[in-house]
Amino acid sequence: MDFVDAALDSVWPAELRTDRLLLRPVIPEDADLVRELLTDVRVRAYLGGPASHERVASRQAAYPATAGAWAVVRVADDQAVGLASIGPDHRCEGRAEVSFQLLPSAWGHGLGREAVSAIVSWWTAVVPGGGPVVAVTQAANVRSRRLLESVGMVLVDELDEHGARQCLYTRGGDEDDSDLRWVRLIASRRDEVERRRGAQARATAAGRRLPGDLTVLTADELAQLCPARHGGYGRICARAAGHTPDLHLGRAPDGAWIAWLTSRAP
Repeated sequence: MDFVDAALDSVWPAELRTDRLLLRPVIPEDADLVRELLTDVRVRAYLGGPASHERVASRQAAYPATAGAWAVVRVADDQAVGLASIGPDHRCEGRAEVSFQLLPSAWGHGLGREAVSAIVSWWTAVVPGGGPVVAVTQAANVRSRRLLESVGMVLVDELDEHGARQCLYTRGGDEDDSDLRWVRLIASRRDEVERRRGAQARATAAGRRLPGDLTVLTADELAQLCPARHGGYGRICARAAGHTPDLHLGRAPDGAWIAWLTSRAP
């Protein structure tokens, strides 16, 4: 079991209160809220579009049984206006990801900021040494990015997921005792692994066919390369499009060969 799952099981269920909100575990009676959020074109604009009927039914069943999933309730009128959650980040074991969705009627009042801030503070308090807390949003989602920055989160990486550029944020603060420190440590270790993979991939037949200096490739040759773009370094895959498995071979800023995986091999 992932560390984050284990930590959540030890502290769940939990209710969080702010000046204007109650965050309580999702219950079956929130099914209409789940459906409205998952099918609203505006809410889903940067989340892949409205979900299918099957997806909605699946989430309606799963949310009440999911540790770390809250309904966001406005205290003034006892109205549930969104969902928020914290759980394992599928990109990196041991790292927690916070996320939220609000109905458009609740936008523009700082409620999302209040909910995210409460969740991050709660996690830090109840899971000491719980590792970094991250949030990921589409680069084009300016409203969400500003919200994350307003609660003290900083951009530390960019990646391609679900056909769009994504921004990965984590908490800023004291450099010696912050999530920022942990994310940078993880990134440095990832780079070490990628460089080792790069050396191995360069030794393959496909790697040996690549020129040592990718800048000598013609425009037509460049057009044949894999279009993948990954990470905050703007890495360009130097292998031909359509290669499998998804092991991408390219160059680091200092010219060292690196390689990275974008999905599990079949």
